Formats: sequence, structure tokens, C-alpha cells
Amino acid sequence: MNVFKRLSDIIEANVNSALDRMEDPEKMIDLSIRELEDAIVKMRANLREKKAETANNDDLIRELKSGIERWTERARLAAEKGEDDMAREALLEKRGLKEKLSLAEETKETLSHLLLVTEENIRDAEEKLSEMKMTSATLKARARLAKDRMEVNKAAKEKENSSYARRIEELKLKIEKWESIANISHADMKREERPSFEDLEKENEIEKELEALKKEKKDNDTKTE
Repeated sequence: MNVFKRLSDIIEANVNSALDRMEDPEKMIDLSIRELEDAIVKMRANLREKKAETANNDDLIRELKSGIERWTERARLAAEKGEDDMAREALLEKRGLKEKLSLAEETKETLSHLLLVTEENIRDAEEKLSEMKMTSATLKARARLAKDRMEVNKAAKEKENSSYARRIEELKLKIEKWESIANISHADMKREERPSFEDLEKENEIEKELEALKKEKKDNDTKTE
């Protein structure tokens, strides 16, 4: 029936929701089975109650029919004896019983319909329960596989992010090392460009010798004139 189709859809939706929330889908499947088992127990209890009501109502119908026959005979007897008042009284009692009988017969029809519907619901529920139990292993396996895949993907993503962060940190350290080496080399080059005291002294001596040569040449030129 549609009610159990809807129940099946709800159960499947609950399992999917459990996967989305990373809950335990196997427990959700077991819980769904127990809920359906509980529903069947309640329906069977309701069926027993309706059968008991039906039995009581059948007894009432038999009693009312018997009472109607009895008051019919009394009314006939009173009329034959010329006791019209007693006959009328018997007929009134008979009418009252017939009204009650009409209600009891309507109740019987209602109970009969409820019994049929309840029995049909129980059969459908039992079939659905049997189907769920047979497919529960497959559903659990699918749920475990889906959950495992989600966890693997999550772990892989976390690992990838961690590896990426580690590579960035290593690259940063290398760059800092290169910068440090570059700064040291630059300082060394500056130190190499600056002359030493010995170089200055040698250069000064050369300058003095050069000045002496120039002066000597100038003196020779003056003498020649």
C-alpha cells in the first residue's frame, strides 16, 4: 500500500541523511527494521482488539434479535388476550431493540472493514519487513562502501592540503637561505672592492715616483733651454 511505499521512502531518506551527516548508516538501517517490527506488533494488537470488539458486537446482535422475537411474541399474545396496552408496551420495547440492532449492524460493517484494512496493512508490513531484512546486508555493504569512500576522500584531501603546506614551507626556507647567501656574497664583494692599506701605500709610492720623474724631466728641459 502507499503507506508502506512512503515508509520505505522515509527509511531510504534517513539512511542517505545519515551518510550526509557521517552518522552510522548501519545503525539507521537496524533502527528502521526495529521501527517497522514495532509497527507490526502494534497493528497485530489493534487487530486482536478489533476481533474482540467484533465478537462482542456479534453477541449483542444475537441478543437483540432474540429480544426482538421475544417482544414480538409478547405483543402478539397481549393482542390475542385483548390487552392492547400491554401489546403497545411490547411493541415499544421491540422498536427500541430494533434501533439498537440497526446501530449494532452498522458497527459490524465498520469493524469488518477495519479488520480487512488492518489485516492487509499487516501483510504489506510483513512483506516490507521481509524485504528489508533480505536487502539489509546489501544496504549495509553499500552504506559502508559509501562511507569508506567519503572518509578516504576526506583523508586524501587533508593529506593533499598538508603536503601542499609542507611544500610551501620548504620553498620558503629555501628562498630565505638563498637570500641569506646572496646577502653574504654581496657584502664580500663590497669588502673586496675596498683597497687595503698596503694597496694605498704602494699607490702612494708610485705616485711619488711619478711626480719625481715628471720633475726630473722638467728640470732637464729647463737646462736645455
